[in-house]
Amino acid sequence: MIVKPSIQRNAEKACLFWGGYVEPPKLIKHRENAVFDVTLIGNKRAALRLHRPGYKSQKEIESEIWWTKSLAKEGFPVPSPLSNKDGNYLVELSPELVATAIQWVDGKPIGKEEEPDLITGGKIDFELGRLIGQLHNITKNLSFPDWFSRPLWDIDGLLGEKPHWGKFWEGKHLNDSEKEIFNLVRKKALKILRHYKTQGGEILLIHADIIGENVFKNDTGISLIDFDDCGYGFPIYDLSTATIQSLDHPSYQKRCNLILEGYDTVRTLRPIDIELFPVFSMLRVLATSAWIIPRASPNNSKIEMYKNSAIKQAVKFLEN
Repeated sequence: MIVKPSIQRNAEKACLFWGGYVEPPKLIKHRENAVFDVTLIGNKRAALRLHRPGYKSQKEIESEIWWTKSLAKEGFPVPSPLSNKDGNYLVELSPELVATAIQWVDGKPIGKEEEPDLITGGKIDFELGRLIGQLHNITKNLSFPDWFSRPLWDIDGLLGEKPHWGKFWEGKHLNDSEKEIFNLVRKKALKILRHYKTQGGEILLIHADIIGENVFKNDTGISLIDFDDCGYGFPIYDLSTATIQSLDHPSYQKRCNLILEGYDTVRTLRPIDIELFPVFSMLRVLATSAWIIPRASPNNSKIEMYKNSAIKQAVKFLEN
């Protein structure tokens, strides 16, 4: 992975606030944030994050840290945030750039974007559903501070005038007929979700990005990482997001059933929740198709790939 000298310098500068490093930090991921693998002085391995300027406010980042720290205190398998020499969890490297550090998680992700085959199976899928249920149970019982702030993945966050990841029904990459399909989907989905909310559809702080690369497996079980997209939404969105990388796989429905069964052992699902599972899966696919547009070059093949996947799910939704 090619690392810009300025990013590397900022990473090394950030490490000094945590006491310095044994070896220079190594870039392992660069999307919204630049994430580095680093061993800090004292042989403490960590994931150092340089947060993309303008993507999240400091209050939102501090809120994510508060939540993951609270989850870790409750024994939930999540990497704990690391305080620096001054006892702070967030370092301001410049007015635009902040850094945080979290515990390193041993193990391997059950899937990666560039490797579509997931490490799945009855035990892992059931455990993942159960883990998501535990996440939601712990979260519901937490007392959040007044200053806590995270984005919305609710009806407005998915289908409103200013959706969190952008308007999937607009864009130069869409022709008129494709725009018409997505606008019909939006209209139908809005009606369904508004009804769901009147029927007790719960809004809760959720992870919102439980894809394969954010689920780590090791000898002791599985854990969740990367809470950067956490926000307030429907719990079923977390469950459906956990399966979208298997949408075209023969085992898709089996994965869905096992994850739902695992979840239901710790947190009861109602028939209406299960009924709307595929709707939220579709909405995640559509949201992702909007997410890629401002982040990819105009000729990037991923734009067409994500668009085609979104159209496929949209048409299926409209036909049901």
